Amino acid sequence: MNFKIRKEGKYLDHFTGNYKELTVLLALWLMVGIALGPFSIPPLILFAVYLQNKGKHLYLFIAFFFTLILSDSRIYALRFAQDLKTFLMILLLLIFLFPQRISFKLNYNKSLYQPFIFYILFAFFCLIFSPVAFTGFQKTLSYFLLILIVPILFYSLYDQHKVYFLKAVVYLGVIILIAGYIMFFVNPSWVMYNEGGRTSGALGNPNGLGLFCFIFYILYFTINHYFPKAFSKRENYVIHALIFSSLIWSGSRGQTISLLIFFVTQFLSKRNRTVGLILSAAIGILLVTIDIDIVALAHALGFEDFLRVDTLEKAGGRVIAREFAWEQIQKNFWIGRGFSYTEWIYGQHFTELSKRGHEGNAHNAFLTVWLDTGFIGLSFFILGWGVLFLRAAKNSYLAFPILFAVVASNMVESWLAASLNPYTIQLLMVLTLLIYIVKDQAKPQLNSVPSVAPKRLVKF
Repeated sequence: MNFKIRKEGKYLDHFTGNYKELTVLLALWLMVGIALGPFSIPPLILFAVYLQNKGKHLYLFIAFFFTLILSDSRIYALRFAQDLKTFLMILLLLIFLFPQRISFKLNYNKSLYQPFIFYILFAFFCLIFSPVAFTGFQKTLSYFLLILIVPILFYSLYDQHKVYFLKAVVYLGVIILIAGYIMFFVNPSWVMYNEGGRTSGALGNPNGLGLFCFIFYILYFTINHYFPKAFSKRENYVIHALIFSSLIWSGSRGQTISLLIFFVTQFLSKRNRTVGLILSAAIGILLVTIDIDIVALAHALGFEDFLRVDTLEKAGGRVIAREFAWEQIQKNFWIGRGFSYTEWIYGQHFTELSKRGHEGNAHNAFLTVWLDTGFIGLSFFILGWGVLFLRAAKNSYLAFPILFAVVASNMVESWLAASLNPYTIQLLMVLTLLIYIVKDQAKPQLNSVPSVAPKRLVKF
């Protein structure tokens, strides 16, 4: 596939930009949160307001992303982030309500919320039947606000800071992965799980670390693909090593398979979009419909420890979770009972499910949405994300490979059904890049000879 670069002047990316101030800010943010716990909320909010008033909106966005990452951790010292993220979301909303108070232009045309209007409205309607209506209302509103705010703010910050901003996002992810290794060397008990077999890194949970590695690699790959000079060779080696080693060490089977699906579909689609799409769809159908003896295959390949075959042979907790979800779906097939209903119903049957070998929720985004908003809501949900990926596919061959990988990831986790986590926000960043910022060049005619070496096209 051929690419080109379209520029209006030179990169305004601040390649020699200094990230020391941002690093110090994040370190202070973390230390204040850990030291003061729940009492850190007021000073951190005031500091966020200070950043906003000083026009440091890039720092505020990175601090919000950082807080989402911390909030997903099960480490007790980081519990302050769970409350803080809600206040930061409100603060970001104020930027939209009072645009005259900010130092850069918000481009409201670069939004992604429109395809989700019917889903959000229907989700609000489902709250009429909710046993936890107030919590459901908060989560429905936060889902809408995330989809509304993040793409516009991400594009506007990119428009102002160019590659400097994109690198800051990637560097934050790198810091998170490095922190996991530092914590291991200081005290292995902080990060090791399951008698030392799996690491949770700085995320506080092995599956959370696996999820972060998966979606962060998708984001990094997209940025590095379209901005090949953003990172040096040494940086690329370090980032790849950190992501893959952390993913393998986390022992996350689902996210490892999801990333492999991305590699395969990306490789096929890069050579021919149509053929790649057909072959990728065929691979997906085969994985779903063919009964593969995974246990025997794992033993044959010597991957029985990594794949944790003992849990496969016992039909692990996710199977139990899905069976329970399907039972409950029959009671509210068309219309669900609102956001947070899945958490509530699994909590009501916690003892029963624990005895059967499962603790947690549905571990499947599509079942979660079905439980929360019914089949009608699920249809609107799939339509919303489907429209965004179709729009992205017009500009980039990466759209469908990312789609296949994201679907696979959400077949074993429910992150796409939630808003204030460190995963959905990264997918919105990726889609904003593909829809509004980057674009592949159309394949040239066979009789045409390019005058310059083909490269990637980047829209400014």
